[in-house]
Amino acid sequence: MIHYIDFYIDTKTYEIHQSDCNHIPTKNKVYLGIFRNLETALTNAVSRGFTRAYVCNSCNILL
Repeated sequence: MIHYIDFYIDTKTYEIHQSDCNHIPTKNKVYLGIFRNLETALTNAVSRGFTRAYVCNSCNILL
């Protein structure tokens, strides 16, 4: 079974977080959408103009 996860990007640091990350900011975040993995979320963020986007280290460990 494939699981899909909600992802957000911190608009100050360009760090991508999954919705249940403990490090997700309460402010300055934009909803990216629902994706199968971090790589797809990162690709989407870059295509939306967040060219310096990168993946949260904590989220990267969780998946």
